[in-house]
Amino acid sequence: MENLEIQNLWKQNEALLEANRKLNISLLKELKLDKAKSTLNRLLFLPISTLIFYTIVGFYAMYFAIENSKHWYFIFSGAVVLFFSFWLVWSSIQQLKLILSIDYAEAIVTIQKKLLKLKTAIVQNLRIVAWLLPFGPFVGIFFFKVVFNIDVMALLNFNMLISFGIATIVLELVSLLLLKALHPKRINSKWLNWLLQGSGSQVNKAFQYLDAIEEFQSETA
Repeated sequence: MENLEIQNLWKQNEALLEANRKLNISLLKELKLDKAKSTLNRLLFLPISTLIFYTIVGFYAMYFAIENSKHWYFIFSGAVVLFFSFWLVWSSIQQLKLILSIDYAEAIVTIQKKLLKLKTAIVQNLRIVAWLLPFGPFVGIFFFKVVFNIDVMALLNFNMLISFGIATIVLELVSLLLLKALHPKRINSKWLNWLLQGSGSQVNKAFQYLDAIEEFQSETA
């Protein structure tokens, strides 16, 4: 009789411990997921502001190219700015869709996969900028005409044209190096995480909250 009572008490104690473990996991999960959600909501400013800004720039670049159609370099510089502006707009839309599609009731692993896709999409913005670098001199032509109403090409002499060409080649080399460094395989490199500070580091913070849940679950299993 005594042994049976001890066994029953032991089972009750185990059931109570298991209930407490599940309650602790549930509370921790709710707390960490709320923090992850709050962190990612702060990230919404980046794609929204990028979307609005480059939509305006893109349409103005279209107007610029038409307005200055007498000069091929103005047409080309306007086309460059237009193309990369709408590429950034498309990238921002993808980021917004990913942020808003995260269901925090899903499994932790599923959320982590979506966060990885989101981080890759944010890095894509940096890759777009890297692709833009070789066209930097033409962006300069666009900028000086729009801001200062100066036709830079009209001011260039032969030596400056040579420098213009050299700068384009150098920027192309820099672009290739950056594209290699920004490859998706290096998505978790330290320098890339440092580069994303303030404009993508929220994803890393959300990852940390989810990792804390998994760590607690494994420790209490």
